[in-house]
Amino acid sequence: MILNPGITIIPYLHGSIFFARYVRSLFLKQSFDCIAVDIPSVFQQSLGSAIDKLPLVSVLAARTVSDSIFYFPIDPCDASIEAVRQSMQNYKPFFCIGSPYLKPPTPLPALPDPYAASRLGFDLFCALCLKALENPEKGSGNDHEGQYIASQIHQLRTRFSNILVLVHFRTFIRTVFHFFQEKSCNLKFEDHDDCSIISSLINPDHLYFALGELPFITGKYEKERHDLFAEPFDEIETIKDLFRETRDDYYTQKEEIISLSPVRIQAALTFLRNLTVSSGRLMPSLFDIVESAKGVGGNSFALRILKSARYYPYISIEEDSDYIGIGINRISTPQWGVADAVNLFRDFDLQWRTISIKPDPSLERKKKYRFTWNPFGMCSHIPEDVRIERFNAYIRKKSLKIMVEDFIKNEKFSSSVKDGIDIRETLRNWHTGDIYVKEIPPSRGKIDTVIIIFDDSHDQDYPHCATWYAEHQEESTLSFYATDPFDNLIGPGIAQCNYGGLALLYPPKQIPNVFEITKDMQLPNLAARLTIGSLLFSQERVIAYIAQKKPGVFLRNLASKYKKHLLWIPINTFSNETLRRLRKFHILNGKTVRSWAGRFIGD
Repeated sequence: MILNPGITIIPYLHGSIFFARYVRSLFLKQSFDCIAVDIPSVFQQSLGSAIDKLPLVSVLAARTVSDSIFYFPIDPCDASIEAVRQSMQNYKPFFCIGSPYLKPPTPLPALPDPYAASRLGFDLFCALCLKALENPEKGSGNDHEGQYIASQIHQLRTRFSNILVLVHFRTFIRTVFHFFQEKSCNLKFEDHDDCSIISSLINPDHLYFALGELPFITGKYEKERHDLFAEPFDEIETIKDLFRETRDDYYTQKEEIISLSPVRIQAALTFLRNLTVSSGRLMPSLFDIVESAKGVGGNSFALRILKSARYYPYISIEEDSDYIGIGINRISTPQWGVADAVNLFRDFDLQWRTISIKPDPSLERKKKYRFTWNPFGMCSHIPEDVRIERFNAYIRKKSLKIMVEDFIKNEKFSSSVKDGIDIRETLRNWHTGDIYVKEIPPSRGKIDTVIIIFDDSHDQDYPHCATWYAEHQEESTLSFYATDPFDNLIGPGIAQCNYGGLALLYPPKQIPNVFEITKDMQLPNLAARLTIGSLLFSQERVIAYIAQKKPGVFLRNLASKYKKHLLWIPINTFSNETLRRLRKFHILNGKTVRSWAGRFIGD
């Protein structure tokens, strides 16, 4: 907006990439003699040195004589910071023309989402925002601020011929009004109290509470500023990068990456879009991002998405940096300690929303859990017992169905439908008009053993081999080889492991450890030892064998020797999510741990 010949005034919101990019584009299109920004003038002397630290994010804080603390972050995505940054890069003077009388900013009402400006255009979007804002009353705090800013602009116009002025939406209307009032040229204001100003880097773990955008998005934007060949920045594409990069960076095992396939990532993004639209926004909040990640990838993926979203790549390598801690309406400084503080760059009230996520323990806690672990007291997690027993029952029924499929008889319908209409045979003879029925013979034998092989080629990853006995008659005897419990202790007496393979024997009975009795048989791998050990104690002829590949000739010959038959069911017939939830399990260090295990186990 051209306020006057030689004066360009722009309204903006704090912490919005859209306004920062618009300011940057203005500098690429035209040149200005000076820059004026709506930042309290008490920060004029310290602002330049703080911006010089970018891309390291610092904070400027002021303490008044009444011990009130006001601060604002040097946010790369803030339009006022971008304007000062551009002025310094172009060797142009800048001025902080905001009111020096520090007070908490008035929260704004709900405004249109800044992402809509990419389609509407800057002028139309600003018009919609100004329409949504009420004109501040005469004599209000925002009115006095607008009056002060207008007088500062009048002073600058006497020294410079082409000025860029950035004024916040909060005071924009009153600033324009007072600018055209004749008395604004000669207004005198009371002297403000002196403030003590400090500046330091923000603790990297606290950036989420200080920046207007997610630290991940801010880092991507900062990277784009330094890349001459970068594509135009798009926040939606950056959110997609957040999901993709999290999957690639945190998940090193092939099975975990497969479980988060591109199809599932797309499902998470679709879920995220629906959550965002239902909340009345175009850009998702961190809550929506984590919620969609949890809905698709469970607690583990949601936790890693949360860590990625809060990650900012530019951090100080100096170990003796005196970081300032930023919280919600709190600040922690080496000089002033922990105290209440007001963020001058916060435009809207915060909304608290709750989501249940089980965090990973720190390294110190993991060490403590390791030292208190009792290797002679181990048991299972009851919800996982229920899950695996349901799967075991399903596999046994599925195996019986496969066994009788080859013996099903078909015949033309005459007087009885017997075991039902054979749809396939009826359609095959559709031209004759005959209806065929099927007769399913009774099952021959039962299935008492189910073997599931997840991985048969990385024995070194599965040092923990054990046989667990059933606690009651509704459970199976479980033999398995899995990852080391000490590798991932997630709580006191709680270890998270992954099965390499397992065998379920139902009805349960007391058997020796199958890995002990097969260690001298010179078998090729743990999967073969588990399979042969299960063959020895199975009472039925047919054993369900679920694996990626068919059992080899060696296993089939050994099974024939024991008068057994391995019924192969491809593991690909089950969904990745089912296999992921089945493969991950927890070992508890005693039955007493069950009382608090649910607080540490995510899903």
